[in-house]
Amino acid sequence: MQKKIVLALLMTAFTAVGAFAQLGFSVGGGGLVDMSFNNGIKPATGKGYGGIRNTSFGGFIFFDVTYAELNVYFAHGSITPVIIDENGKTQENDPNADKVTMTQLGFSLLGKFPIYMGNVTFFPLLGIDYNIVLSAKDGDEKDPNPGYWNQFGFLGGVGADINITKSIFIRAEGLFHIRLPSKQVNDQKAAAEKLEPSAKLKTTWGMGPQIKLAVGFKF
Repeated sequence: MQKKIVLALLMTAFTAVGAFAQLGFSVGGGGLVDMSFNNGIKPATGKGYGGIRNTSFGGFIFFDVTYAELNVYFAHGSITPVIIDENGKTQENDPNADKVTMTQLGFSLLGKFPIYMGNVTFFPLLGIDYNIVLSAKDGDEKDPNPGYWNQFGFLGGVGADINITKSIFIRAEGLFHIRLPSKQVNDQKAAAEKLEPSAKLKTTWGMGPQIKLAVGFKF
């Protein structure tokens, strides 16, 4: 009986490997730079804006088949407040202010269409992303509700795989993301309108580039 179980497991494993091979399965990991601007509030009419930009550095792993890519990333973000007055002038940041940081975990699922050109494969990418803020700190003060900064978004761009050997390749991707307003920003808008009932405000969508470089392994 044990021999039959082992044989069945081996056959299942070989079948799975064969299926992955047919799908062009690969895995890998590397580093990323992610920049998200325009996360804030502005008047419904007229000029002015108040919000943040988040510049993050981190690492990621990817799981890939021919027409789809799943990414899991971990990043540390440095937060810069941005205030633009009604004249369109950006106010200077206080150099003595505490540094605001975020630790983030993210997931993205992208569709891709490979274009083979010898040792290089190009592919356009389009998909969705969810950025989870695990912790947020203003100096030494922790935000008790870091999840309020979570954001759902959309990603689009291009990538390329450069074959080093038959099973090892270098992957580079340049993406542009658009992020929906976080709960934190929506709450800030509601609080401002409650404080000043005549105020007509709207939230803005975050946006910016995401650059990734990785090493991958084909199966």
